[in-house]
Amino acid sequence: MCRAVITAPKKNETTADNKMSSTPALPATLTGIGWKARGDRRPKERRVPFNRPTPRQVFDALPFVRRYFLYWVRHVHKKEKLFINTFEPLQHKPYYGVPCGGIGAGSIGRDFRGGFCKFGLRPGLIEHKIDVIPADQFILSIREPGSTTPIFQKVLCAATIERANGQLTAWDFTFKQEDLHYRGLYPRSWTEYKVPSCNLSVTLRQVNPVFPNNYKETSFPTTAFIFDVDNKSNVEYEVSIAFVFRNGTGKRRSDLAADCTAENFEENNIAGVSLQHKIDKMNCTYGLATRVKSDQITSLCRSFDPCGNGLTLWQHLAETGNLPGEADLPYPARLGVGVCVKGVVPPKSTRSDWAEFSLAWDMPKVKFGDGRREYKRRYTRFFDSLEGLAAKLCTATLLDYSKWETKINEWQEPLLRHSYLPEWYKAALFNELYYMTDGGSMWFEYDENWSREEPHLSPYTQALMKRHGRFGYLESWEYRMVTTYDVHFYASYAIASLWPDLELTIQAEFTDQVGHSAEKEIRFHMEGDKAPLKSRARVPHDLGNPAQDPWLLTNAYVMHDTGKWKDLNLKFVLTSWRDYVILTEKNRKFLDHVYPAVKLLINDALDCWDQDRDGMIENFGKADQTYDAWQMEGVSAYCGSLWLGALRVAEAMAEECGDIESSIRYHQTLVKAKQVFIDKLWNGAYFNFCERSKSRDSVMADQLCGIWFLQSCSPEMAAELVPTEKVSKALATIYELNVCKFGDGKMGAVNGMRPDGTLDRAYIQADEMWTGVTYAVAAFMIQQGELQRGFDTAFGSYDSCFERFGLQFQTPEAIYEKKYYRAIGYMRPLSIWAMQWALERFYKLGKIDEHTSIQGIQRTTLAVPSPCPSSNNRSLVDSQSEGYCSEERDESNRESNQVLTDSGLSTSSGRAEI
Repeated sequence: MCRAVITAPKKNETTADNKMSSTPALPATLTGIGWKARGDRRPKERRVPFNRPTPRQVFDALPFVRRYFLYWVRHVHKKEKLFINTFEPLQHKPYYGVPCGGIGAGSIGRDFRGGFCKFGLRPGLIEHKIDVIPADQFILSIREPGSTTPIFQKVLCAATIERANGQLTAWDFTFKQEDLHYRGLYPRSWTEYKVPSCNLSVTLRQVNPVFPNNYKETSFPTTAFIFDVDNKSNVEYEVSIAFVFRNGTGKRRSDLAADCTAENFEENNIAGVSLQHKIDKMNCTYGLATRVKSDQITSLCRSFDPCGNGLTLWQHLAETGNLPGEADLPYPARLGVGVCVKGVVPPKSTRSDWAEFSLAWDMPKVKFGDGRREYKRRYTRFFDSLEGLAAKLCTATLLDYSKWETKINEWQEPLLRHSYLPEWYKAALFNELYYMTDGGSMWFEYDENWSREEPHLSPYTQALMKRHGRFGYLESWEYRMVTTYDVHFYASYAIASLWPDLELTIQAEFTDQVGHSAEKEIRFHMEGDKAPLKSRARVPHDLGNPAQDPWLLTNAYVMHDTGKWKDLNLKFVLTSWRDYVILTEKNRKFLDHVYPAVKLLINDALDCWDQDRDGMIENFGKADQTYDAWQMEGVSAYCGSLWLGALRVAEAMAEECGDIESSIRYHQTLVKAKQVFIDKLWNGAYFNFCERSKSRDSVMADQLCGIWFLQSCSPEMAAELVPTEKVSKALATIYELNVCKFGDGKMGAVNGMRPDGTLDRAYIQADEMWTGVTYAVAAFMIQQGELQRGFDTAFGSYDSCFERFGLQFQTPEAIYEKKYYRAIGYMRPLSIWAMQWALERFYKLGKIDEHTSIQGIQRTTLAVPSPCPSSNNRSLVDSQSEGYCSEERDESNRESNQVLTDSGLSTSSGRAEI
């Protein structure tokens, strides 16, 4: 038995949240919904990348290890060429906050303690190893008017920063961690910096141009930074805030690239500096700007040495409150620039939007690793010329960011104000979207030359690309493959919900790939077999490695021959149906485009994969699907359910296209397949993992994946496939075993659990909790009417990553029960938007006739094995820092939200109607 418990503390209980009442009150912007932390926050539990397979797993993998090692050695001096670096997995950094930028034009990371890090400006490559760059900072200086000696002057960063010998030694990097508070709610964040000695604080608001159904500003490589100043003292202060930035990305190769130059610009009361340099031989221009105001003094610095001691700039700012025009003579290989605002802040006053800055990075034309062709980024479409784009982007940001915030509020506020949805869910839903900015996303303008090099591109797809561009994103920061389709299947709910035209373009492009082939023979690492890189009548695993040339070279994943994978083709069929009936509202042109590919895939599966001609496909005994280390043999629940869904969809598509013969064939096959699925796998409580592998009778969390997906768009069709009572029993078993008996019921749904409640450790991945699959299973539970269990299940995934393990804004693919995670910065957790999809479509969330069952959701839930421990024995709040759990705080804010909802304001989720 497993149940949910309310974990909100009683009035007399003492928690870290209660301790916040004894400290100075935080501004309202810091107490809203989101991921929150104080500057001294540390993870509750130390986690490291997975590196300890069992002896049996090692023995079984020895042939693979030999083949992969030879491949790895060939690339030892150019490791970025590796599509997966199995021997050197990325180590997480527990300090990430909301990244900077729109979608598809590169990203710049932010440390929640202040500072810039983790640049992703080269297309499809995330420089995760780059920590906070010393010279990329905001600096606060406070003095009494007319004084040449500051009362306070520090870099607004509480991170531990490594500096080269003698680098910026004149700068004060000692801002106290306990005086910094952070709140992140993508695409915005808020950071309060307190200066107790002056009884003054400044709050920095970061705004990215990201909002639904927008295909213009959302593509901009820019971010706005706005400061509020709150002077609680009885003294009038002269306050200066400087914003400085250097060339490069913190990587030595780009930092030493020659030909750095800078120039000032001013237009429409916007003044700034542009810094021209190169990143990996590609032209890049950083732009920094501020709004010029009549009651303030603006100063610009065209040159300081980011590797020098920084004395001239620091001293000039201290004495005058301004930046010098040139602090140091410019070096060709390194250059820093800056902008500064100075003004008077009266006593007992608060100044909103007192200082406004923008940061832009303009890399209009880029190449991938092999450099075979050049791509023009999407944002260039909206400007008359490519000259001076950094300045234009900075100007547009400062002129329009308030409009962007209005659109962000229109999108987010109805859901944030909803009285009954858990606060952790609201934070998770938006914060998992960080990956749209920081997931190596790339968004390019269509180029007429593509059709010559990619003759398989259809006129239909080209027309979509001409309107909406070409979009791709990474499977993971460390699994460098573009738009990995078996994972995109889950993640696509975010794109389909928010930018449906991008999803339709992706689906159209994969449709064109079905009939395309690449005959080059490859030896695959895992099984050692040889096969063509890409076979006809197969959906590609991915569209290529950004360190090579994606789109020109697909299927970078050469661990397995994915031409043998059973799920890729079937996921394509199901996704085509969802996009057809929901996104296009049954647009016949879309159906005419995808149906020939659907027919080809289904017919080929019948010919090649149904070995005994009973209507049901079989797995061949290897890891021939997205669980690429978990072997299935014979009929399997996961692939079998996808097959049932795909057959039902193919039947419906054939009927709508007038292909009656195929429709009848698919229907007859489906009738047989349904019976086989139940006869061979159903055991009275759940569907067995498969017929014959070592995990054959394990409980798989994702066992009814195909039913879930089809139900999300066509519930009547899904109900025909498996009896409803069997679906309900299977989900109940998953909840009782995979959720409640894994990690004390607070870590999501583990992939595989033995019937006796012990972990399946027969294969790597069986004992992992996949964050994105957990969200998908939660969505399935919600669709089935199990609201509370759905939220309990999803809570474990979010709480583990964001609140306990320091994996916020880098959600991994997998979490182990103890110690380990795998593949940080992963695509699949975007599937949390499948939960929102289910709430809107099955419960009419935000509508006038919203289902009353939503009112029964516990605000804070935790799945635990019965008997439940008391809330006194379980704390969701960090003992080391305030603001650790996002759920139990701000009771007054929750009450105000209730008032807003009761007043009749809309609770629509803000997702655009397609």
